[in-house]
Amino acid sequence: MTIFSEALDAADALIDQLQAFTANPRYLPRFFDTFFGLRTALGSARDRFAAAHGLTDGDRPVFATVMDRATQAVSIGAALTPDDAPVSRYAGAVQRAIAAMEEPGAATKPALRGTLRLRGLSKQTAWAGTPGCAVAEPYYASLVKLFPVEAVTLYPLATGIAAGDTAIRLILIAVITLFIVALRWFGTQDAGGGDADMPAIAVSVVSFLLYAAALGGFGYLPGGVEQTSQFFAFITIMWVALIPFALRRARR
Repeated sequence: MTIFSEALDAADALIDQLQAFTANPRYLPRFFDTFFGLRTALGSARDRFAAAHGLTDGDRPVFATVMDRATQAVSIGAALTPDDAPVSRYAGAVQRAIAAMEEPGAATKPALRGTLRLRGLSKQTAWAGTPGCAVAEPYYASLVKLFPVEAVTLYPLATGIAAGDTAIRLILIAVITLFIVALRWFGTQDAGGGDADMPAIAVSVVSFLLYAAALGGFGYLPGGVEQTSQFFAFITIMWVALIPFALRRARR
């Protein structure tokens, strides 16, 4: 028997583990984007899960699933090493935990359309404020939608397939970029259809290309691997952290 609080505690333990990885020098700067993106996506899913359930819900199958997948991911993370294959396996476990927290009723809605669209100001009733006040989408929600976690998960696999062949690596980077555009072309449309959010798609593409550049996907700067990694990791972190503010401000 698994109750809501136990499932939430397991999710929080996984969030804490991911947060620790973002500050662990063994994984920086090479895997910062991967852990940062997963941490943000997991935090968003956890908040939605907590809002949809409560301590009075009793025993539900979804609680056991969330607890099992989050615990499994934490176990994998406890033995993690700073290499592409183990980190990719860990990322997959975290994504399964995120999927377990999604609402069961979501299957009756469009599976993708609208899920990655940035939301502008909306009229909502504040918990402790004036009814009908305008509130913006939370910063972390915009960050999750703009950061291409799916591409960050795929890139280590692409480098393994390329096996040091520059031409194959560049082709796979192009394929992943097209995948980002295709996925977000539908994901940034309104749930009822309409135009895609091209600025948001462009931001996601640039985020991935900066991430790939930080790992030497396009070659190295004169200072070699370390200079390339640190320079582009710095640019990537600043870009990913600040661009949601720019887009949100432009849409007010």
